[in-house]
Amino acid sequence: MWNRRQFVAGAVAAGLGVAAASPWGPARAKTAPVAQLQVPENFHHQDWFQKTSFDLRGDLAAAAKSGKMLVTIWEQVGCTYCQQMHEVAFQRDDIVSIAKANFHVIQMDMHGDRQFKGFDGKMVSESDLASELQVRNTPTTQFFDAAGGEVFRMPGYAAPPLFRAVYRYVVAKGYETASLGAWIKQNGI
Repeated sequence: MWNRRQFVAGAVAAGLGVAAASPWGPARAKTAPVAQLQVPENFHHQDWFQKTSFDLRGDLAAAAKSGKMLVTIWEQVGCTYCQQMHEVAFQRDDIVSIAKANFHVIQMDMHGDRQFKGFDGKMVSESDLASELQVRNTPTTQFFDAAGGEVFRMPGYAAPPLFRAVYRYVVAKGYETASLGAWIKQNGI
């Protein structure tokens, strides 16, 4: 049963022609099926992020062609930590320079309905792809090797010094020999 506040909010929203929130769960916006958006709607975006081919195998090939590692950054609308990543970490030259030099970054929407081909060649929605890749929170940054295998995952947002350390760890392939914490200690970071 709706309470008075929910009813009034729904009536006002209906009068303005916008979707009202349901007491049974959030409404999900649909992306226009005619054209796939390169930047998910209502997302912060960096101009150095790469355009996706909507085929992770194609994105992997583009990364290899440029001599870089494929990186997916999973976000969602309203994510405070995603916003901090864009407004804090991605405003630092030391972090951006490492990313631009080494990573082919594709921005992904954890709840998106854009259609992608996964590494297996199967066409799925972006949200289903997130589930298949076990992305459960945002931001999640995945780093993939040349064969499409995930070599490291950064779950969540970190303060810039740790963010930079993760990027350096992946570039140095520290994941092949040590955990992130051990690698940071070994390298005096």
